[in-house]
Amino acid sequence: MRAVHPTGEVVKRLLLSACLALSCLAGLSCGGGGDDEELARVGGSRLTVEEFYASIPEQLLAVMSLEDQEEALRSWVKTDLFYQEGVRRGIDERESIRRRLRELERELVAEEYIKSFLEDVPEVTEEEARAYFEEHESEYSMQVRLAHVLVRSRAEAERALEQIESGTPFETVAGATSIDQTASMGGDLGYMRRGEMLHELEEPAFSLKVGEVSGVIPSSYGYHIIKVLDRHPGAGRPTFESRHSAVMNFLTSERRRRAFDDRLAELKNRATVVIDTAALRKAARERFRESEGAGDPVGEDRDGEAADDGEAEAP
Repeated sequence: MRAVHPTGEVVKRLLLSACLALSCLAGLSCGGGGDDEELARVGGSRLTVEEFYASIPEQLLAVMSLEDQEEALRSWVKTDLFYQEGVRRGIDERESIRRRLRELERELVAEEYIKSFLEDVPEVTEEEARAYFEEHESEYSMQVRLAHVLVRSRAEAERALEQIESGTPFETVAGATSIDQTASMGGDLGYMRRGEMLHELEEPAFSLKVGEVSGVIPSSYGYHIIKVLDRHPGAGRPTFESRHSAVMNFLTSERRRRAFDDRLAELKNRATVVIDTAALRKAARERFRESEGAGDPVGEDRDGEAADDGEAEAP
């Protein structure tokens, strides 16, 4: 997976997300919307061009082929057929459905709020970008050889990191757990410069020494752990103009990430937040005892004893 861009299984999951996004529109488009061209109709429900493209994130749309878009459109039709039949049978009145709709509304409102305040983040100026490039010029010619582990959840990443820190070879952990196509190569991404990798990985990649392993790094594709395998000066001396796009993208992403972290901290300080991990562990054990599943979802410590319940934490 060169430069950690979405391919293989990651793209498949993104395309599934598109179909799910369109499925959420099923039954909600009931005419109107001016003279926008209609793409599909199921009984009284209709899907317009504007609604179709508005439902798919730009990042995802950029990697969708025409065939992918046609499949997403067919998915909307299939879902709407089942939706209308479900409504006819009263399934939409079930409390479980209403609960899921409330959760979906919560996520959509939060997502829209995040998008709105990030749009107000000041843009990076040419002067700021040039100053950053001049400070890090050597790194834009430096080549770093990286290996990484990419997993879906933070919990998986933390377990993988624990294995690495306890002595399991990095390439073994990558081969066993990474969802990236580089897993079969021990997670080896090859040599890259600044601007050729996910911006979330750049600072760790150029701050770690050869042989060192990072902590857990979240990105839009999942959770990463990286290891610096090698580094050496690249040929030639890059110019600001040749790296302009990479510098601007990196600084913009970093500025938005800091804005997100600052706003999150601000909201936490304004609210009373309690995370009761003890209650979660208790509920998980009770559900496990009531089921016939295999394996304790809570887990055990290294001595075989159940993990300590701990106390409620207030971040």
